[in-house]
Amino acid sequence: MLNLEKLYQKPLTFHRLTGLSPEKFQELSTKVEPLFRQAEFKRLNRPDRKRKIGGGTKRKLSPSQALFMLLLYYRTYTNHIFIGMVMGIDDSNVSRYCRVVKPLLAGIFKIPERRIDMNEQGILELIIDATEQETERRKGSGYSGKKKRNTIKTQIIVTSKGKIKALSKSVKGNIHDKKLYDQTRAYSIIKVKRRADLGYLGTSCHTPLRKPRNGNLSVSQKLSNAMFNKERVVVEHTIATLKQYRILTHRFRNNLKTYNLIIKNIAGLVNFECAQ
Repeated sequence: MLNLEKLYQKPLTFHRLTGLSPEKFQELSTKVEPLFRQAEFKRLNRPDRKRKIGGGTKRKLSPSQALFMLLLYYRTYTNHIFIGMVMGIDDSNVSRYCRVVKPLLAGIFKIPERRIDMNEQGILELIIDATEQETERRKGSGYSGKKKRNTIKTQIIVTSKGKIKALSKSVKGNIHDKKLYDQTRAYSIIKVKRRADLGYLGTSCHTPLRKPRNGNLSVSQKLSNAMFNKERVVVEHTIATLKQYRILTHRFRNNLKTYNLIIKNIAGLVNFECAQ
């Protein structure tokens, strides 16, 4: 059985395995544990359960160990047989623990799809982009002409400091960025500037200057675009941080219905790790 206390003494290794420092992990674990206990109590007291409380197989993993296992799976995206060997449980139980912990994280982080909370000080603009990931060819994915493969796409909205404020529903990869933006209709009470790349031409977002057909941009226009992209690149850095979790990098093998929950959980983890 994995000993977390020993692993806490190796913070660099711990961060590489989970994406969180030991301190941040323990802070998150204190939030997950009571929710995990409530979910377990609800499971044991469901109306269709035939055994009395105390009967049946006992949970082998503590809430903190179950949380570590899920983060390890997100970070490495290795198969359940290997994860089970690391955690000292049968591989068939890996998905059972994950099914319990995943919605708990979503309830803690609460990454919105449309309404953007602007109560924080210093938010002067939002930066928007879309990220797509290769998937197996199945219902819910679409062939992306850009990637030359079946993908699933999600729109991400970040602040100028890189904090993720909203994630859209994940859609087929053949849907254009502008169409996804129009479908999302993300809004906030306070009106702020929105920046995006040329894929968002025709929206309310500020975009770089487009090279005219059969023409060229002037030197001043090129400098303006360079300054624009320098400020917009923060969203690319945020997407790169998300993709340090290999479940968002390799071909997605899981049920596509779970994809949006997974990417929102990882976005919450990235925000949580970066929070002061």
